[in-house]
Amino acid sequence: MYNFMNEVTKKKGISFFAAVIYMTFPYKLENIFNRYAIGEFTAFVFIPIVFQGLYNLLNGDKKRHFYIAIGATGLLLSHTISTEYTAIFCVIYMIFNINKFFKKDIIIKCIINVVWILLMSAIFWVPMLEFESTAHYSIFEPKVIKTDGDYVANNVIELWQFIKDKGEPNGVSFVVGIPFITMLLLGVLAYKKIDEKHKYFYITNLLMGIIAVLMCTKAFPWRLMPNFLCTVQYPWRMVGFAFFFFTPVCAMNLYYLIKNVKSKCIRNTLYLLSLAVLLGFTAYELTAYKTTNPNIDVEYERNAIENPQINYFAVNRDYMPLNALVKQRNYLTTRGDKTLVLSGSAEIEDEEKDALHIDMTIRNAEKDTRLELPYLFYPGYTVIMEENGKKINLQTTESENGFVQIVIPEYVEEAKIVVDYTATTLEKVAYIISGISIVCFIAYVAYINRYKIKKIKNKEEKNETKA
Repeated sequence: MYNFMNEVTKKKGISFFAAVIYMTFPYKLENIFNRYAIGEFTAFVFIPIVFQGLYNLLNGDKKRHFYIAIGATGLLLSHTISTEYTAIFCVIYMIFNINKFFKKDIIIKCIINVVWILLMSAIFWVPMLEFESTAHYSIFEPKVIKTDGDYVANNVIELWQFIKDKGEPNGVSFVVGIPFITMLLLGVLAYKKIDEKHKYFYITNLLMGIIAVLMCTKAFPWRLMPNFLCTVQYPWRMVGFAFFFFTPVCAMNLYYLIKNVKSKCIRNTLYLLSLAVLLGFTAYELTAYKTTNPNIDVEYERNAIENPQINYFAVNRDYMPLNALVKQRNYLTTRGDKTLVLSGSAEIEDEEKDALHIDMTIRNAEKDTRLELPYLFYPGYTVIMEENGKKINLQTTESENGFVQIVIPEYVEEAKIVVDYTATTLEKVAYIISGISIVCFIAYVAYINRYKIKKIKNKEEKNETKA
């Protein structure tokens, strides 16, 4: 955020205020200490990077447009919903700057950044598309994962919740706090004092912040929105985007009001006082998350470490096979951690399971016997059956329970079966593409920076020669 605001204003005071505000906004504390929404709060590291690149491309010297690729790649590898809505707000931002966008060099640079994003994040989206084409997963089922307009519309919040909590046990707090509301309202006094060249940026951020706030409430027509927009599930996630856009507004309000104070001593006092209020309010807010009994955390950690089998409630159910999700409350709790015979007949002996590896022996297995392995179904498992020195690669499919399933192709008197997760060929290719692309991207950034520096030096030398 500091770099982003320094890119826009070239003023360290505004940039510093923005960085502190961005770090201490109450909703961010909720994401970290209450929800522990690790994907979401990690994503907010990268959103300012994306907009710094976009601002540089449309309004700056266009030397750091590659920040778009850096930020967007980080987003894709952190939080899909934040990525989607960052893209949407980027489109809105470009609409606000439509007169600057439709230029050949800008469109070319946008395409270059998109290509880099897709290449560097191939490790994520290539396996995701491959898996989605192989089986049904909860994340792709709107009714199951609650990504339809009705569900989103039923989870809106009221505007007054930015001032006072509902008081629900273990609920999410959206209270903004008096310091942040005050900084926002200071715009009434500060706007006239803002540099003319920054006013359009100021208004754009203010309007986009207001749009994000409205998206949290019933004022926004969620029921009419297409399903791809309803992946947000909870519209109050837009609070995070609202505070991202309001942060520059608050920082500029504070800075320009204090800047116009003639006395340097009073000016510095006001700077320090503003920071003290922000940090003091944050410290007060943090007391709400203090654990009253640290032994609870110690006990929780010990149980997690000593538990030989992960409870199904600990699984991120968004990415469970749909068949497993449907049966999670009865089948998963009683299934156990061994290979099961679903149909046909076979004796399973000496089964040893260690993480994603299984060794076992099967005897007297009828042809077409179906075995269900104790793994939720994801492509990439390799199953080798060895009988009398002959090795057969068994194909894996999804069972009706959402687990990995294999079929014995012929009668087997005795054979050894070895299971390993080795990843799919396409997944391995994606890793290679991402790895090579990241190295090439770093070289690309180094090259264009060196080229531009050389170009600037040549221009300066020519000017000196003419002089």
